[in-house]
Amino acid sequence: MAARMSKIQILRRVTLGIVLGGLIILTILHQRVQGIPSIDALDPFGGLETLMKYVAGGELIKKIEPGTVVLFGGIVALGIVLSRFFCGWMCAFGALQGIFGWLGKKIFGRHFAVPKKLDSVLRWLKYVVLAGIIYGTWMTSELIIRPYDPLAAFGHLSAGLAAVWAEFAVGFVILVLILLLSMLYERAFCKYLCPLGAVNAILGRIPLFRIKRVESTCISCSKCDRVCPMNIDVSRAGAVNSPECIACMECVTTCPTKKNSLVTTLGGKAVKVGIIVAIGFGIYLGAAAIGQAAGMLHFTAPTLNQLSSEGSLDVADIKGSSTWGAVAESFGMDLERLYREVGVDGAKVPADTMLKDTGRLIGVESFEADAVRVAVAKIIGVPYAGEKGDLTPATPAASSPAAFAPAAPASEAFMVPADFALEGTMSIADLSAALKTSNQAIIAKLGLPADIPVDKPLRDMKDQYGYTMTDLKDRIKK
Repeated sequence: MAARMSKIQILRRVTLGIVLGGLIILTILHQRVQGIPSIDALDPFGGLETLMKYVAGGELIKKIEPGTVVLFGGIVALGIVLSRFFCGWMCAFGALQGIFGWLGKKIFGRHFAVPKKLDSVLRWLKYVVLAGIIYGTWMTSELIIRPYDPLAAFGHLSAGLAAVWAEFAVGFVILVLILLLSMLYERAFCKYLCPLGAVNAILGRIPLFRIKRVESTCISCSKCDRVCPMNIDVSRAGAVNSPECIACMECVTTCPTKKNSLVTTLGGKAVKVGIIVAIGFGIYLGAAAIGQAAGMLHFTAPTLNQLSSEGSLDVADIKGSSTWGAVAESFGMDLERLYREVGVDGAKVPADTMLKDTGRLIGVESFEADAVRVAVAKIIGVPYAGEKGDLTPATPAASSPAAFAPAAPASEAFMVPADFALEGTMSIADLSAALKTSNQAIIAKLGLPADIPVDKPLRDMKDQYGYTMTDLKDRIKK
């Protein structure tokens, strides 16, 4: 008769099921509802990639929401305190592998193990993958893992196999192979390829959380070895120091001695399993709460029209789930002109089409929303660094709509003294204070884009916004 599953393991499986189910629901909604974040924004590893791009180029990856950085920060905190707790308790892809592992055991009656010598070599692959992704993101400022990411492929399955194959052919093949391998070898991806697992394994070298074996009460039954999904030899360890431990507690809850032969410790002191789990949830949910309080963590995004009415609309706010009509309306431009600038036949693409669905309608394998961002930036005359970092310079034009903020009203006209000297060290805020007017009036007077920062020295932004100090000195006198 099979042993009853412990309450801790029931809780772990329920948690993993909720996480996986929530991810599936959000990815389906993303295909149908504007404002729902994509799988790229839901994958916490994207937080590391976008930080690399920020360090390298001063910008976040457009597909990544600020909340993704919050989630990654929570995982880092978890990794420092509880090693790979996230992998064992909160990873949706780990849960998916677990389901296929369960199916494999039902079909084949057992799980298999990679020969130890080969296994020890393969486990280094995830560190190579991590280093390659970090280096590639640093050098290109792109989400380079995306075409090869099995989780991204899984997250787009609701769009149909044709759409997945067109954009994620390699990632889809990897996904299928991983799930098939998981039926034979438990958590194959976690062991050998997962870059987030590599991050957590590195953090797990900090010896805060450990499972220790009490030799005097251990009966050497090896049940702990057999249930370990990461194939760690628990029964021969004084303490489980392996960076592969995902803190699933399977070994602890399976131990038959009932004499604390396997003890969970934190900072060298014995701590009950339930408290360890509570600390893990507390750290991650605490990070989420901080992100929520800071306004960074959300599962729906404000619409472009909402951002426009608030005066905070930016070209980077255009997402794949935005519709063509919403883009044109919110930025105050003619829809037909937008179609022409992007090179899309408007007769084939209705105004209510989401940008990410455009490729299917015009017969191309992949259409990126970034093409629309670049076109909008060009039309309204603002600079925009595309996904690939190719800067679109500002092109001031009298016909460019003030899409980001309303122009200064006529009542804000102001006098500039004849002896007034504009200096490059001045900011727009400095000018408005000196001339007793508003920032918007100064921006309008100088012919600058409405989204230009008002607290930075003008000389520091001339290359980015395409003006010279001589131009500004002339305009302020007119």
